[in-house]
Amino acid sequence: MSIPNNIKPTRIALITLVLCLIASAMLGIMIVLIGDFGERQIKILGTVTALAGFSLISLPSLFNLERQQYQLVAKPGIFAGLIFFLLILIIIWGSGDFGNEIMGKSTFSAGVVGFGLNHILLLFIVKPRAKALQLIQKFTSVTICFVACILIGTIWVEEMPDPLFRILITLVILDVLGTISLPILSRITFNR
Repeated sequence: MSIPNNIKPTRIALITLVLCLIASAMLGIMIVLIGDFGERQIKILGTVTALAGFSLISLPSLFNLERQQYQLVAKPGIFAGLIFFLLILIIIWGSGDFGNEIMGKSTFSAGVVGFGLNHILLLFIVKPRAKALQLIQKFTSVTICFVACILIGTIWVEEMPDPLFRILITLVILDVLGTISLPILSRITFNR
């Protein structure tokens, strides 16, 4: 089944992102000019920001769904991002009861999963030919999974021993290194 060019999910997400940025800017200007920044304006600004964040985070999943690749990661990536967005909306618009500890931990967990899966999908948009770069791509993906597991485990246990913190920081550094270097190195011609 082919999707017409004018209604592709990535196009919709990008348009939504731009519209959210425009709405945020307009709301910010109104607040500065009028000077009234009440609870409702904060909630609207939070909602628009959450929608922009969801649009941005979900782009790699949408890209891969459009191209019918990595479906086993793209579908959960969209789902986790959507759950994260909905939980944020519940926190923003719900009563004070929604700000409890379990809600916060669940929201954080959904955000980590959504961000992590889409981060991996972003890495796999690059199609390296060299075996070494394919290895870097896979290693970085596994590193992202370890970082996500440590973050989620830590938020639920509410404790991070110093050695685990050091491991986490090391993994984050390796993740950033792989994420930045992979597309750059893929642009350089490697035939080995």
